[in-house]
This record gives sequence, C-alpha cells and structure tokens, in this order.
Amino acid sequence: MTAAEHGAVPGGVSGAPTGAPTGAPTGAGGIAGLDMYGFAELQQGYEAYWAEVHRRVPWTPATLTWHDDVHASWTAPELVVGWTCGWPLVSRLVEHVQVVGAFEFDIPECVGATYRSVIVVRRDLAGDGADLGVIDPAWSAAVNSDESLSGWVSLLHAVHGPGATWLGSVVWTGAHVRSLEVLAAGGADLASIDSVTWALVQRLRPELASAVRPVGHGPQVPCLPVVASPDMAADRLAELQRAMVDAVGEPALRDAMRTLLIRRFVPLTLADYLPLHDLAPAG
Repeated sequence: MTAAEHGAVPGGVSGAPTGAPTGAPTGAGGIAGLDMYGFAELQQGYEAYWAEVHRRVPWTPATLTWHDDVHASWTAPELVVGWTCGWPLVSRLVEHVQVVGAFEFDIPECVGATYRSVIVVRRDLAGDGADLGVIDPAWSAAVNSDESLSGWVSLLHAVHGPGATWLGSVVWTGAHVRSLEVLAAGGADLASIDSVTWALVQRLRPELASAVRPVGHGPQVPCLPVVASPDMAADRLAELQRAMVDAVGEPALRDAMRTLLIRRFVPLTLADYLPLHDLAPAG
C-alpha cells in the first residue's frame, strides 16, 4: 500500500481534519471510531449518536476516538468498533474485523446501504450535460489512495471497466477533499469522489465543489462498513447492531442525523461485500 492511503490524513475518507485530539476513550476499555467523514462540522453529531449507542450497549467505549491515522485503528488490538472502506475490508481485513453494517445516507446516489462514487472533472474540461464520454483516457487522475473503493477501484471500473489499469498519470492525494483541491488548482484532470463526501463538500465547501463538474458515476457498491473486533461474541455483535439501528431513530437525534445525512443503519455481513472482488483492478 502506498503513502496515498484511503484518506490517510486526519478525517478519514474525506480528509477534512476535525482538529479533535487523539486519545483513549473513557469508560469501557478499547476504542470506538466513526471518523471516516472527518469534517469538523460533523464531529458533534457523531459524538451525540455514539453517546446514544453507548447508552443502549454500555459495554462499548463511552466516547469516540478521533484518529490521526484511522487506518492503524482497523487492526489495533484495542479496537471495539471502527469504520473502514469496502476495498481494504475485502482485500486485507477479512481476518482482522467482522462487519457490523453500514449507514444508509440521504443522498441521490444512495440506494439502501449502497452508493455510487461521483466522477468529477475540472470545470474547464467539460460543458453542461457532459458525461463519461468526455474523459480522455490519457487524462491525469487525482486519487486519494490505491486502497480506495470510491476513489480508485470505482474510477478504473467507470472509465475502463473491470481488471483495468489507468492509462494516464496519477496524482496521489491522501484524501477526497485534497483530490478536489488538486483539481481546483489545475494539478489533475479528474477524480472519483465518495458521494457522501461530495454531498458534504457541496454543503460545507461550495467554492470547492464549484471548481469541478460531475460527469458520471462509479458502480453501485456497499456503503462504508462499520466493523467490530473479530473477538466480539455473536450475541454482543447482535446487541451492537440493534443499538446502532435504534439510535438513528432516537427523536432527540433528529437534527444530528440530518446534519450527518444519515437515514438509517443497516446490519450487514462480510458476504455483502465479497462481490467487490469482481471490480478488482489489474495488478
């Protein structure tokens, strides 16, 4: 894996630093992290959601940990609950975690607990109504990570099909937000952006969204998996799933869920993600 991991900066998949301290949670032992969409504006909402989950399953960590390197947390011995990307899950984490489920988001690209990445190009390269056909295979791509389902695997599949390699140059950025910044500065031609990140950028960083133009989508894939320690007993995993489902519907969290774009939580298993192997790029 290269240094350009999937969001390998504070803020997980989005790469929008929260500024929150890294540290061990209080209360029950271990760590819980929900920091793949690390915009500072979302931190309070995720913390309120987790507080409600913890109230229902008090054997979980009482607070969330905000990681400087979310990737290291996925295989940390103290992991209780974490949030990862679908491609690392099926390519290297199968023996290290078990799937809890995924959030269903209130965005156009989301169907149940699946979604599609948004392919964007520099605004000067495409007019209104442009589609994927506008893409020159030799264009340079800004990519958050070679482990990213939304930023790399989906891009290759959308432009070239399964088992493909990228024909142009690649600028490795470390995060989806950074990929958009590279496009805005003219440092690359196109990128594939996680659609939740894209919706959040449109709302929270509209000037950045206005610098690019959406031209298409990647394949429909499962949303980012929430995972648990491989040592979590089946009855506790079921308790956690119920708590995460029920907490989304807590009336006191209605505004927080709206801010987070979360519609509901859907229990899933590893089997829901294994078909992602069909999208594997060359090499």
